Amino acid sequence: MRFYVKYRGMEQIIAFIMSYVSYWPLVCFVALLLAGLNLPISEDAMIILSATFVQADESMLVPTYLALYFGIVLSDIEAYFIGRLLSKGVLKFKFLQKRLTPKRIEWVSSHLDRHGFLTFVVCRFIPFGVRNILFMGSGFVGLKFAKFVLFDAIGAIISSGTLFSLVYFIGEAAQKNLRLVGIILFAILVTLLAVFIIRRIIRKKNNKSE
Repeated sequence: MRFYVKYRGMEQIIAFIMSYVSYWPLVCFVALLLAGLNLPISEDAMIILSATFVQADESMLVPTYLALYFGIVLSDIEAYFIGRLLSKGVLKFKFLQKRLTPKRIEWVSSHLDRHGFLTFVVCRFIPFGVRNILFMGSGFVGLKFAKFVLFDAIGAIISSGTLFSLVYFIGEAAQKNLRLVGIILFAILVTLLAVFIIRRIIRKKNNKSE
């Protein structure tokens, strides 16, 4: 039900933008910038729509993908600075604070410390809002901006290029396969987190016993 409501919200926002702008790369770019502000617009949906659009008009391949890529990166930078402002108490929106719970902040911090760039690559393929939590969390815990941009820019090329190419060359069947991969990666990440927490608990118990 939540997915349906979110999808309907995204449809309405895109329809509103397209009522004023008919040039798809610009529509795509603006929609992604809005997504960075935590509006209900799916990055994956925008990639799929863009690849489908290009299938019908191949002359738009380069401008569409450039708009897509830079829209994604700038959207992530927006989320990063939202996290920064939340950490400093400048922003106090409850719906944003609910997304960045102490557990999620600890999760982001521990994974960035242990895995760094790999965290960005893996999380980019995971649905369910994990990406935005990573980006806002990176700003919240104070990950250096230059490092964030580098990690995110490379991760965005890998994830957007993969999904865009799959949809463009294979079609709708690719969407289901990528979602399955995302769910598997999410399960692996949860397992790694559980192992990390269990190891910390065991270490604390051993330190106390000593």
